[in-house]
Amino acid sequence: MNESIYIDENEILNKLGKWEDVYTLPTRMTLDSFWYTMEKWSLNPQCMNRSAKKFSLINKSTYDKNNQQLSNYIFKKNLSGIFLDDENNNNNNNKQDNNNNENNNIDNNKKEGIEEEEKENKLKKQKHNHHGCEDDDDDDENENIFQHDGSIGKDINTKDVNESELAIEYLDDKVETIIYKRHLIPRLLNRDPTIDELVYHRKSSNQCQFIPMLEVIDNARLLPFFYPKVLGFNIIYQQLDSIKDKELIDQLLEKELNDEKQQQQNKKKNQSKSKKKQEENDKKVEQEEIVKFKAILKVQVIYFKEFQPKFDKTSKQILEKLNRWGINYEIGYKKKANLDQMVPKNVFLSMYEEMKQRYKNMEDGWKEVTQTDPQKFIYEDVAIAAYLICIWRKENQENNKPNKPTQRFIDIGCGNGLLVHILNKEGYDGIGIDLRSRKIWAKYDEQVQKNLIEEAILPKDTTFEQYDWIIGNHSDELTPWVPYITSKLPNQRFFLLPCCFYNFNSRFKENDTRIGKYSCYLNYIEKVSNECGFNVVKETLRIPSTKNIAFISSLRDPTITEEQLIERRQKLLKSSNYIDFKPREREIKWVPQKKYQPGQYNPHLDPSNPNNIKRIIRKENKDKDKENKLQEEKEEEEEEAEEN
Repeated sequence: MNESIYIDENEILNKLGKWEDVYTLPTRMTLDSFWYTMEKWSLNPQCMNRSAKKFSLINKSTYDKNNQQLSNYIFKKNLSGIFLDDENNNNNNNKQDNNNNENNNIDNNKKEGIEEEEKENKLKKQKHNHHGCEDDDDDDENENIFQHDGSIGKDINTKDVNESELAIEYLDDKVETIIYKRHLIPRLLNRDPTIDELVYHRKSSNQCQFIPMLEVIDNARLLPFFYPKVLGFNIIYQQLDSIKDKELIDQLLEKELNDEKQQQQNKKKNQSKSKKKQEENDKKVEQEEIVKFKAILKVQVIYFKEFQPKFDKTSKQILEKLNRWGINYEIGYKKKANLDQMVPKNVFLSMYEEMKQRYKNMEDGWKEVTQTDPQKFIYEDVAIAAYLICIWRKENQENNKPNKPTQRFIDIGCGNGLLVHILNKEGYDGIGIDLRSRKIWAKYDEQVQKNLIEEAILPKDTTFEQYDWIIGNHSDELTPWVPYITSKLPNQRFFLLPCCFYNFNSRFKENDTRIGKYSCYLNYIEKVSNECGFNVVKETLRIPSTKNIAFISSLRDPTITEEQLIERRQKLLKSSNYIDFKPREREIKWVPQKKYQPGQYNPHLDPSNPNNIKRIIRKENKDKDKENKLQEEKEEEEEEAEEN
């Protein structure tokens, strides 16, 4: 299908079939919230379906009430959901905008002209640059976002200044239909097919239709595993009139109230509650009654003729998620986790998926050697390595360096050494140091083994001049020392992922119960980094760990002198009551001794070995004492028997 050709809904229905109602859900979200969510879901299918690992946007077109095309933006194709700015498309859109503005200025009525001009200005203020349908003169256009191949791209998921506002197409009365075309790519290409999909936003009827483009309509096997097994599904926002639909709204409120009371009764059976808590819950229910429902969300589907799977559960999940997104949008919800600040999500995921395939063979024999879960430890370090590589490529481009592995690193407290192994394999020169070697080191290549050093670090007087980055990945006692050591050189940065809580002298014992000990320790590390002259980005990593917040430093502040830094470092040590750093003593693991059966040869009691003489004497004395005790107990029993 040509991207610029409009397909009418009647044509779709004649070709595929009729829409059938599946599930409905009352909602308090507004129409703006509905279109905001649908826009986000259309630009990123992962928002609605996390299993859609990869995708690319093909184009976005807008049409008027007469099905005449108003604009068409073609996205640059790729495999990660990132599109590049297309100057030709921007120029075409500029011409279309100029023509629209000229037509709008032809108006005999001055009042209507003023209103139109004010409306256009309002729309221009509310457009955001990542939709690509209008020209952007903002500075964001020149920002560099790094893809896995080193090229410059722009991520559709990065936050813009006006992210909370609707795009211009949804506010423009001339636009009746907005059509997105996107290409969905399954995770396993050898098992599942790729598929193109059309997403229709019909403003007059408040519908959002998802239509997979199948070569053979009756073949459900052409759909990827993560895609619903239907010919199409439709999400409708059906507005309720507070007067005409008053009876229906009251019924919905009554049903909601009864459901909540039933839930409260079920809780009473499971746990006893005080009267005060019960009264508070009743008040909350009464307050929620005041907020009336504004619309009904509905899901419709077109089934295959010979295959009609149950769609109720999926429809319920879609509508509940849609309702949650819309309500959160209205209340200004923001995620607590600081994700994707340094590297766009799709860029990182693309790099991670690529590296995950290369290092999945590390699972073989991992558990037997390390006694740890390979699913966690291997893929956690793969994710950290992918994140570091994305940052280093970004650093190279900012410094006009070639897109090659140029950074040299040192991982202090490297543990199993897997992160060093992965980065070495990816072409980055670096070493890892730890207090003791690990058995898993012998599994790596000879060159990697040479880069893993068993050595104690005395951090107070240590510098690593030949390295660009210092890595502290769960470095325990060395965690606060990472920014301390890095601050001694002006051209060095650090990556720090804290885990166990230590200060410069001992265990970190401070705790603020309002935020928890982990957050309290992160604040301490951030303060140490700032005192050492660094601005740090506090990033939540996408790794399988509860301790997943890392610090990525800038270069040291050049305005701070060496004398000032020395004074600051001394204050930090003094505040921790620092005396001297003592490396952790080597752990001696207790090994249970073998138990020998009576009459079985025991080498520890061999009389021919002079070293066993004392042990044999102790054993004989112990046996004699045991025999004497048994003899005494026997005599006591005999005396008691005679007395009775």
